Amino acid sequence: MLFDPTLFLAQSPGPVMQYVDKLARTPLSQILILVAICTVIRMALFPKLTQTAKHLRFGGGYSTVKILSDTCDAIIYAGVIVFLIIRPFAVQTFFIPSPSMETTLMTSDYIIANKFIYRFQEPQAGDITVFRPPMRAIPPGKPQEDYIKRCVGTPGQIIEMRDGYLYRDGKEVNEPYVKNGKSRVDFKLVNDNGRYIPCVIYPGGMINVDNMAPEYLEDPNDLARQEHLKNLPPVAVPPGQLLMVGDNRNASFDGRFWGLVERRSLIGKAEFIWLPFSRMGRPQ
Repeated sequence: MLFDPTLFLAQSPGPVMQYVDKLARTPLSQILILVAICTVIRMALFPKLTQTAKHLRFGGGYSTVKILSDTCDAIIYAGVIVFLIIRPFAVQTFFIPSPSMETTLMTSDYIIANKFIYRFQEPQAGDITVFRPPMRAIPPGKPQEDYIKRCVGTPGQIIEMRDGYLYRDGKEVNEPYVKNGKSRVDFKLVNDNGRYIPCVIYPGGMINVDNMAPEYLEDPNDLARQEHLKNLPPVAVPPGQLLMVGDNRNASFDGRFWGLVERRSLIGKAEFIWLPFSRMGRPQ
């Protein structure tokens, strides 16, 4: 097996980053409960704040009540603005758990994804995107997680990899971001009786078997079907679908193996690396 999916399971960030990531991913239900509790506390404290005479508002119990009230206010505003408006509709942070996008995105990088952009425009070839992978892309027994890859093919584009280089509509694509320069395998998308199947061909002509989803190659020992798929011509990415591939071509379990991603599965576009500070900036 040239590509091992276990290489791309989450690696643990440092304790501070773990806390930041956990806080950013707090479930909405927990945020609503916290906001509700703070609202109740705020309402309970309101009479004390408004009915205390001005000359008694210095020190003592009033100051404690005021601090507690202001803290509840801050939590309520942060919960509403950040978790109910910004995170669902505008931006969200994500942790990079694997080397599949090196050296564009390094393992343990934290990025900010723009969740707003794809509400008003279509993804473009070259975009670094966060998306929900299809079930066939998730290794058995592993939880479903968001993936991040580069969009290399949009509807209507014919994508191939020949001699390790990417071709789009028959023209070689300059990819300075690809680690080690080229892929060790060839690739094409084929249409087999209405099914769009990713076809990876190893050096020597052997079609991808170990990493191919069972729905594409029911019997890995069926050499006739392997030959049939290998001989089919490349086809364009169909409407409503996208082809996602990692920049680290020789260490990325991506759309070349598990196929296309639905347009509606997009979460956002990677816009900025914010941690570690030494790598802060826009990924290219």
